[in-house]
Amino acid sequence: MTCPSRVAVVALSLVTLAGCSGSGADEPPAVSSSSTSLSSSTSSPTTPLSPEQRELTAQQVRVVLPQVQDLPGSWREVDVRDTSRLIAEPPECRDLYLRGEAAQGLRDDHLGVASAAAFTSGERRLEVSLLTFDEVVPQTVLEQAGQVVGPCSTHTVDLGDGPSDVAVSGLPVDEVGDQSLGLTTTTGGRPEQRLLVRSGHTLLVVVHRGAVDDPGALLHDVAQGMLDRVG
Repeated sequence: MTCPSRVAVVALSLVTLAGCSGSGADEPPAVSSSSTSLSSSTSSPTTPLSPEQRELTAQQVRVVLPQVQDLPGSWREVDVRDTSRLIAEPPECRDLYLRGEAAQGLRDDHLGVASAAAFTSGERRLEVSLLTFDEVVPQTVLEQAGQVVGPCSTHTVDLGDGPSDVAVSGLPVDEVGDQSLGLTTTTGGRPEQRLLVRSGHTLLVVVHRGAVDDPGALLHDVAQGMLDRVG
């Protein structure tokens, strides 16, 4: 897929999936009650890596991340939330935010490039993060996140400004990359949908807040569009 067509996919998703939902403040999206949706594809260890599975350069990361001009309507770029000091209770719930022992060890020892961008439009917020490493991301990183969805159905998170109660449930999302996990997290009555994606050497996180007809499809299209733009 070419870069212009990748941008078109993201733009089309943000427009069409908004549908006639109205403002996010009046009609917040319903919290999904579905079971954890962890999907993965299998490949041989000797299979050559495709472009989107290889370690990305800083230039590739800049190209892959959406820009505000890619998005339709009146989106504006805002500060990305800092999760580096995230504390969760129970502690294993950090896996949901890729801050558990396995994911943090990968960051500490093998991180190459990390970048993120966030945008808002009215009550809606879209945030994307990309981390690429000098080794293939182990399956256990997302597996551990999927395994704690049940035990962490209610937990607390502190980003440095005090603890907040969080409810989490699975969100059905079509497979993206080598492995993906869809989640709905609700804090203070405000649901957010998030998608964690493993693709070879790379981890993607896409988070959306606000009223849309099909949040799973939106997350899928944004993540898939980013992978399609590699190369």
